[in-house]
Amino acid sequence: MIDINVWTGYWNTLIVKGDVETVRRTVQAYGVAQIFMAPLDAAWCPDPHLYNEVVYKASDRYDDIFPVPIIDPTLPTWQKELNRAAACTGVRLIKLLPGYGGYDLSKTDDFFTSVCEAKLGVMIQVRIDDPRHQHPLAQAPDVPASSIAAVAERHPDVTMIIGGASTSTIHALKEQLITLPNLHADTSQLDGLDAIKILVEDSLLPKLIYGSHAPLFMPAPSIARILNDLDDESAMKIMRGNGERILNYDF
Repeated sequence: MIDINVWTGYWNTLIVKGDVETVRRTVQAYGVAQIFMAPLDAAWCPDPHLYNEVVYKASDRYDDIFPVPIIDPTLPTWQKELNRAAACTGVRLIKLLPGYGGYDLSKTDDFFTSVCEAKLGVMIQVRIDDPRHQHPLAQAPDVPASSIAAVAERHPDVTMIIGGASTSTIHALKEQLITLPNLHADTSQLDGLDAIKILVEDSLLPKLIYGSHAPLFMPAPSIARILNDLDDESAMKIMRGNGERILNYDF
């Protein structure tokens, strides 16, 4: 299995065991063999680039961890950080957190042009934490998924993954997901009865990639949702095959 959305670090409203070793053991216990890990602490840091070292070091230590550095395209050091990601053979994906960086995706076209040249995929996180659970003085609203689809349309050569979106959000983007070859979504925060089944019936099976959102979420429910609702072949496309194809990587 490939887990496209794993974190390491700590969170301001939840007590989680987020150290690299614990998170790794947690997802491994459910059969995950390739762990795409991003630094959770970066979300609330004015310079999220400072925390990318954590996942680079984790990747150096463990062959099954693939670093997912977080880049803020509004910081003057974004090109340097992107160059580092492109030079690291383990990096297939970078992550953006517009909800925490407070920037407008419509003004980041120069950045995505450079991402295309670097031949990296991008996950743009809709949410990390449900806004209803956030401290009233530490609010981070959901990123409109339609703005991610708009970026994917403007930059058709960049692989784009919507991270942490709800079932209703993905359902509302059905047409864009089907028509834009470079636009995909992870399963980490799909919610509701028959969530996966509904999206598969919407012809979105090729567009879905498994993500656990560990350690903020436990992997078991997200895996059960896929295995209980789908046949084995379809389940394995989400849990492995789609990730290999979309990331253009033979694990």
